[in-house]
Amino acid sequence: MLKKLLILVGAAAIILSLGCDGDEDFEMMSQAEWTREGWLCWERGDYDGAESAFGNALKVDPYYAEAHGGLGWTYIRTQDMEQAIDRFENAILASEEAEMYVRQLIYMGAATAYQASDDYKLSAERGRYMVNNLNGQSFKFVADEKVTGYDLFIVLALDYYGLGNADNCVWAINKMRGMVGESTNYQFSNWKNVTTEIERLTGKDPS
Repeated sequence: MLKKLLILVGAAAIILSLGCDGDEDFEMMSQAEWTREGWLCWERGDYDGAESAFGNALKVDPYYAEAHGGLGWTYIRTQDMEQAIDRFENAILASEEAEMYVRQLIYMGAATAYQASDDYKLSAERGRYMVNNLNGQSFKFVADEKVTGYDLFIVLALDYYGLGNADNCVWAINKMRGMVGESTNYQFSNWKNVTTEIERLTGKDPS
């Protein structure tokens, strides 16, 4: 019950922030149709349109996890990480029964937004959950195929670097090396070399 209340409060805040324009029309489409419209707007860089469409999806169904996630990715693109984190956390609450690709895009977005806010601990928690429970290595973002599971390991490597966690940083580096066909026996020597290796592997992103 508390989880549903938290989701409703978050959805209500979004609806109020978007204002009342077009309220009489939002029921003309389903939450899934509004969400598809939101992604189409997102893909062409119309983030105001994406915000409106995802918001309309939540007017139809405040518990629709993909619309919460779509708003999160919209706020990432507009550099509003506080809003993005809020949307992704609401999406996580609503996503228990969502399809795998929806849960993946939510957790990838959360990890990305937390890292952009320099919260490496929560970024790593969201990213590692995705690896361990949501087949994170196979991730390919539905709205931008250049964002993949490889990027997830870049995020994790940088998180663990920021946290000073050498073992897990090396783990993420070796995951990336394996994904580009290199040996996975990289070992820690010093943080300067780790920085160089992460930069090198970032430039080899296969997407």
